[in-house]
Amino acid sequence: MHITYTTTTRFWSRVAVGPPDHCWEWQGFRRGDSYGQIYILGKRRAAHRVAFYLTHLYWPPVVRHQCDNRICVNPNHLEGGTQTDNMRDVIDRGRHWNLNKTVCPHGHIYDTPNTYTRPNGSRECRTCRRERKWQNKNGSANGAEPV
Repeated sequence: MHITYTTTTRFWSRVAVGPPDHCWEWQGFRRGDSYGQIYILGKRRAAHRVAFYLTHLYWPPVVRHQCDNRICVNPNHLEGGTQTDNMRDVIDRGRHWNLNKTVCPHGHIYDTPNTYTRPNGSRECRTCRRERKWQNKNGSANGAEPV
């Protein structure tokens, strides 16, 4: 896969380049999820992935932002990785959609005493867990409350 000098120039003309330790923000088109996007090599591509390719000359499965800024294309802030690495970043930075929930689907509060953390790291409401186990043990199909 070869990107021409003209394409490279077109890409970097849409970047607000700053000092190496600052975010270089994409000034071109942005998708609905705020990531920069550019049409290169016959298809739409995420701007941060193109910046990574232009500086490292390969396309990793995922390009991750160390700065957590979706429109940053500074190669110093980008690293290649896997989807697993990316999801680990999402969880570590507190951005996973499930971590932001404060109540379970039945309305019970997720707080320390009422939250069971499974071995795989997911969580469950202790009240719902207790009720489900009681219903399974007692064969209750009508959802009667435990006594």
